[in-house]
Amino acid sequence: MTCTDVDQLLSEGVSVREMKLRAAVLEHMQSCRRCEDLVSWTEAPAPDPGLGELVEERIRSLIHADLKPVRPLPSTLGAIGGAFVLAGMISLLHTLTMGVRGWTALSWLQVHWLSGLFLGVILLAAISLIASIRPGSRQRVHAAIPILALAIGFPSLIGWLFPSGPREHFVADGVRCLAGGLMVAAMTAGLTYALARRGYSTNWPRTGATIGVIGGVVAILALQISCPDQEFGHLLVWHALAMLLSITGGYLAGRRTMQS
Repeated sequence: MTCTDVDQLLSEGVSVREMKLRAAVLEHMQSCRRCEDLVSWTEAPAPDPGLGELVEERIRSLIHADLKPVRPLPSTLGAIGGAFVLAGMISLLHTLTMGVRGWTALSWLQVHWLSGLFLGVILLAAISLIASIRPGSRQRVHAAIPILALAIGFPSLIGWLFPSGPREHFVADGVRCLAGGLMVAAMTAGLTYALARRGYSTNWPRTGATIGVIGGVVAILALQISCPDQEFGHLLVWHALAMLLSITGGYLAGRRTMQS
């Protein structure tokens, strides 16, 4: 038994009573005045500050006046369900105003693979987000995983699934898609941020990027349903740009939040 071992036991929360039942600890304390004093100090009751009942009551009142009620965060399953519901509602709202011409142009193979990507990214991002705003919780999914899954998976899938060819009005049609995608991303990210503020993030840039990827994946989902230009170049430039701007915007907003 060494001084380091004694310090380790105290840091782990082992009670002084339990430590004194260990022969190795008692033997070490007999030859080490430093550890004997440390254990005695730990065992001693806290000294009376001598403030008096009136002062203590005033301090207690000041502390209570600053306390605010805290609404509990949803569970991980609740966060996942909420993310899917939010994605579905905003996508539905977008299609009610912009139509479903993109959906009718998709093949079942395209629907199958894109749906798997979008659902997987939403699932991973929701798990990562709820852990990032709950200090001390286990981070099962790092924020980089859903970001990379979307940023790499979407271009890879559209390169495999969609044809490439010249398109008329490439810029004009693309700008309209980009504007619609950014509107969907901003709405989704704003509602997600309202939830995130109920928790406490120790790394707002990472949390902001996670919020941005949720906004980005819902933006691409909505655009794939409404946009009739199902061509590789259009999807890669304009749909993917809406996703990348959403992630970048979330990250920059998180940095600003941390600095303020």
